[in-house]
Amino acid sequence: MSETDAGHAPTLRTRTRRRVTTAPPPGSDPAPPREPDRHRLDENDERLTAEKPPHY
Repeated sequence: MSETDAGHAPTLRTRTRRRVTTAPPPGSDPAPPREPDRHRLDENDERLTAEKPPHY
């Protein structure tokens, strides 16, 4: 006779966290501003097409 047959609800295991959660440092902003763009999307295209491996 199993637990469900006897009218008992099956026990559910709660998932434990695998990583430590810490409090944010004092004075930190929970919604920081967006980081500025550092480069254009096509900035390295010319350089990448010019570089060929030695076996080509």
